[in-house]
Amino acid sequence: MVSDPQLQSAHHASERSSVVRRLMIFFGLVYFMQGIGQAGGLISQPLSYYFKEALGLDAARTTEYLAVLTIPWVIKPLYGLISDFIPLFGYRRKSYLYLMNALAAAAFLWLTGLSAPGMIVTAMFITALGTAASDVLVDALMVENGQATGLTKQFQATQWLWFNVAAILTAWFGGYLSQTLDPASAFHMAAFITMLAPVAVMFGTLFLVQESRTTLNLDEMKATASSIRSALKSKTLWAVMVFLAFWNFSPSFGTPLYYHMIDNLQFSQGFFGWLGVYRALSLILGAWLYRKYLGGRLSTRQLVSLSIGLGAASTLSTLWLVTPNLLEVALPISRDGLVLGTVSEVIAVGLTLIFGVGEMIGLLTLLSLAADACPAQAEGFTFAALMSVFNFAAQASAIVGARLYVDYFDRDLTLLILISAAFTLACFLLFPLLRTVFRASEQEPTVAT
Repeated sequence: MVSDPQLQSAHHASERSSVVRRLMIFFGLVYFMQGIGQAGGLISQPLSYYFKEALGLDAARTTEYLAVLTIPWVIKPLYGLISDFIPLFGYRRKSYLYLMNALAAAAFLWLTGLSAPGMIVTAMFITALGTAASDVLVDALMVENGQATGLTKQFQATQWLWFNVAAILTAWFGGYLSQTLDPASAFHMAAFITMLAPVAVMFGTLFLVQESRTTLNLDEMKATASSIRSALKSKTLWAVMVFLAFWNFSPSFGTPLYYHMIDNLQFSQGFFGWLGVYRALSLILGAWLYRKYLGGRLSTRQLVSLSIGLGAASTLSTLWLVTPNLLEVALPISRDGLVLGTVSEVIAVGLTLIFGVGEMIGLLTLLSLAADACPAQAEGFTFAALMSVFNFAAQASAIVGARLYVDYFDRDLTLLILISAAFTLACFLLFPLLRTVFRASEQEPTVAT
């Protein structure tokens, strides 16, 4: 006969499994919809197409108009700080998710009737504000529930897997709209379809998110403020922040490599589009492997070590595209009279497919490292702050890498690639800073999913 404690234990296990399942669906849904709804999602190509063809704006003017869309993503810690401190209608996350996604949906609907560039940018700014705030709130839910269930790595893998599924679809469908419709119709249709993304997030929040009600009171605000102060004094948090910044600050060669492929390897823009599809597919595979085999089985120390190794290897592999003797063999590969591509194109596709997997494993490992450093009651602010440092370091890395390439290396990628790989390997030297995080990870029980 089964005892009452056994029944209660089985009931609790079933409830926990149900909560985890709903969260997995929610995080996948939200990131899929973010892949559609961000400024770089479905609306990206139709918007550029409209600015260029219908409004006659050149590339510089278009860039100036759209530059303001980065501001909502730079101030992400502000959204986390507000939601950590001030509950809205009894919730710290759910109510804000409804509000910000409703704001984004309304702005996308507004876009369907706009034609003037100033008004379009204003509406796009509002959509970016809603999407960026929603991103912070969802990440806060991910950190809170990940720390409670031990499934942070699996949650993040689910998020990025579905984000990259959306990237494949938006790249194809945005091009299809731009090719088959006139500029205004393509832009307005993309805005209308994109409006459905924040609406879907609102419905997902309603049916899939469970959050305890809370009220605004002085004691809780003091507790949250204390958590933030403790976080800012935490050696672990600062250590993780330094590691994330150093990891992303290795001189980037993304833009120089793009110029090299255009000028020297003669890659077409169409081929670049297919490289983007291949990269998204490999990122999806990396997210799936991380969730299925790595996130729940390897310690944080092992995952970070693996990521550093894969990052250095993928960086060095790029030398295959810049070694002179290979460039001289950029001959067409044909079969039965059909040209399948050049040697350099085949190499580019192979490297993209193989090392996109490592790129995603590294990204998810670093996101998990950041999540592990966030204190309770300040998850939204601290995770957003860490991601701001992460993104700022990446931008600085791109600027430094491009400047080295142009001003010091005489447009020779070889030295830049070697320096970037060396910076990546040097991350091993920062392991003593992460002792606390590594120790906590090794004490966590392995969770099967």
